[in-house]
Amino acid sequence: METATALAPFVVAGSILPTWTIVVIALLGTARPVANSTAFVLGNAAFRALLGIAVLFVIPLPDSESFRLDSGAWDARAVIVFGVGLLALAVWLWTRPPAPEGDSWVERAEQIRPRTAFVAGALMTASPGVQYAYLLGGLAAVLETTGGPVDRVVALGVFVLALQWMLATPIAIYLLFREGAERILKRMKSWLRVYGQRLIAGVLGVAGTYVFVIGAIQLLG
Repeated sequence: METATALAPFVVAGSILPTWTIVVIALLGTARPVANSTAFVLGNAAFRALLGIAVLFVIPLPDSESFRLDSGAWDARAVIVFGVGLLALAVWLWTRPPAPEGDSWVERAEQIRPRTAFVAGALMTASPGVQYAYLLGGLAAVLETTGGPVDRVVALGVFVLALQWMLATPIAIYLLFREGAERILKRMKSWLRVYGQRLIAGVLGVAGTYVFVIGAIQLLG
């Protein structure tokens, strides 16, 4: 129970991944919908699990509170720079001309194979981002609240699985309501071809604003 309580905030914050969830939804519209989307989620989980094993048994970590962006342990200027970077990327995506018809990322993804989706899931998880704060914070909580190696591995497995719930939800809905889901996905793909780039830009803009405000509060406070 102590481990679950300590992991809860990191699970909630670390599993809300709208950008990656959009990718899962797009993969459900490919020629291999279930295989591709599942492979992407497994790639995501595999990287987290491997990093978790390394952290739990090789790499020393500070306490879990240190990984909260508002903990004061982070350099406020670095937090602000990261926030500005996210905002700059959001602006670039928002102002970038849309891809020509037939060349959008949604259409290119339609012919993707499961192994490529698996690698993409792992690489997206490995790319620099705020997800590391939540993942490493959760791993630090595991170290603080568990004893032997077996307990740590079990806690890591539960943590990694819990982090995947938002990515797995579209797949579950697709499997349960396939016929209706395919109709919705067809309309959604048409919408994403036109507005997907700006949707991702909006998500990055909200995240960048949040990070920037936290850094500014720390710097001025």
